[in-house]
Amino acid sequence: MKKSNIKPINVIAEINKKGYCALNGFFDEEFINSISAEVSRHQSSINVNGLHAVWHKARQLHFNQLLAISKNFFNFATSRFVFDVCKGYLGNTFRLKACRYYETHGRFQMQWHTDNKQGRAFKDIPGLIFIFYITDVTDGEFQYVEGSHLWSCEKAYSDYSDEFIERQYQNKVKSFKLPKGSLLIYNTYGIHRAKPSENSKFKRASVFFQIDADKNNAEPIYLNPKFLKNLSARQQQIL
Repeated sequence: MKKSNIKPINVIAEINKKGYCALNGFFDEEFINSISAEVSRHQSSINVNGLHAVWHKARQLHFNQLLAISKNFFNFATSRFVFDVCKGYLGNTFRLKACRYYETHGRFQMQWHTDNKQGRAFKDIPGLIFIFYITDVTDGEFQYVEGSHLWSCEKAYSDYSDEFIERQYQNKVKSFKLPKGSLLIYNTYGIHRAKPSENSKFKRASVFFQIDADKNNAEPIYLNPKFLKNLSARQQQIL
């Protein structure tokens, strides 16, 4: 499923320094194709009593119940690798806050923002985001302001204008045009976005999940009972 030679301690060191760690081609093609196939069977539909995706502003498709349909995703999200990275970075208290497969289409405008928030309000909650690409990404890629995790909390707000970033931090913006299967892990305090694409036919497919240190605020999830046999203490904590 994934590269076995990636050491969590090295991932943590990268995140501490830059705010992010980029792992090129972390997942094999079989894993990525399985996620894509499972989601394709649950696309948006009408009058269907089951799980399906939803659209946001007609330019983003979201499917937030991966833990109900994908054993591969369940295994990775609750894996020893994820647990060790989170424990090494966040300490002993953390759990899954949100997860989703999403497709970003051309001309979707995403504001620069941080993810340490509840609703739209800034919140002082340490956390990590894991994003992996389902498609090769040569446009509309994830962008991150390197080092912003070290100072964004001084602002006490989560949204930033294009003008502010261009004026103050353009030389710190890192763009991640990477092949499918690549994994990005970043501090939720870091300022980031999906770079806008002017190509109306563009589509970037990715999977996102957030783990943070707040035990009391999380999105509701569906869990497939077939995935829950012999849950370890590690898996119980993450879920």
